[in-house]
Amino acid sequence: MARLTNSGFAAAAVCGFLTVAGAASSQQPVPANAAPANGSVVGTGVFTTFVENMDRTLAFYHDVFAMEVPPLPASGARPYNNPNPGLFKFFDIPGAKERHQSARVPGLRTSLEFMEIQNVDHKTISLRIQDPGTAIAVLVVRDIDAMLTGLKPHHVVVATPGGKPVTFADGTRAILVRDIDQRFIEIRQPATHDASAPAASPFIEVRISIAVNDMARTTQIYRDVLGFTLAGETPFAPDKSMQALTGLANAEVRRSRVQAPGSPLWIEFVEFKGVDRAAIPMRIQDRGAARLQIRTANIDSMVTAVKRAGLTVVSEGGVAVPIPLNLKGALVADPNNFFLTFFEPCDGCAPRPPAPAQ
Repeated sequence: MARLTNSGFAAAAVCGFLTVAGAASSQQPVPANAAPANGSVVGTGVFTTFVENMDRTLAFYHDVFAMEVPPLPASGARPYNNPNPGLFKFFDIPGAKERHQSARVPGLRTSLEFMEIQNVDHKTISLRIQDPGTAIAVLVVRDIDAMLTGLKPHHVVVATPGGKPVTFADGTRAILVRDIDQRFIEIRQPATHDASAPAASPFIEVRISIAVNDMARTTQIYRDVLGFTLAGETPFAPDKSMQALTGLANAEVRRSRVQAPGSPLWIEFVEFKGVDRAAIPMRIQDRGAARLQIRTANIDSMVTAVKRAGLTVVSEGGVAVPIPLNLKGALVADPNNFFLTFFEPCDGCAPRPPAPAQ
């Protein structure tokens, strides 16, 4: 793998924090194929990756991409949160301690969240781009060359062989790099972009890309059970540009993408064949796991629907559980062991817990 070493630009940090996709900019009707009718997805929230050291990860995204992060306290480390038994039931991690913070992408209503879970059994996953369950952030930028120039002084590891962007048939240019936790990030410059994207920011949007085990099964769940819009389906093909991007010289890929009702976030699915790959048996606390928050209406019906579809509800008891402050939530593993955290506001079901005794 190549390393970037030359000097480059420094982008300005932007204040404030919002979720990946923001709070949905408009409420769209739930598609007619969403099931069941009395339980539905109404939007998405933050995309979270689970890391070994939250402070270290936040520092990387701040220093390398000029993302805005919460300041370090005088102690030099951001504190762990007070114990939250409701959250621990939600994640099924009794006895844990955790902390989580977000890094906001400059110019966008978008943040990436990083969560650290300690005091429970866990492992570190060595992620490969082709393995089902590998989920990566796709940073869509105006000028990929300027972005890479800015990365050089930080010695960011480039995962794309040759160390330079690959050009796709439609004019898109892309490169894979690794962050401080060895997770992949795709940096992508489209051939054209939406003129409404903020001119002052080097970023246009953020997407999520997930390697899947079986495209048909994955799209059936997201379209027919969760009510997402499906687009961009392709058959398997030996995509030379994708081979160059990933270094998988014999790979064939097929693709599709989905979008939740009420959300601008696109989730891209890619399935590989012709290469060694293996599904990743991750738990939410494992370093390498990732999740997306899913805003729901009638969460209990949604949980029933996903269980009926054969998905695993990880939360304690296999049901939606109360989480302070006044939410109900359920942790669900999709067909690729990418985690979806369903949540819905509730009226007084989970008040603020009492402060710990001094």
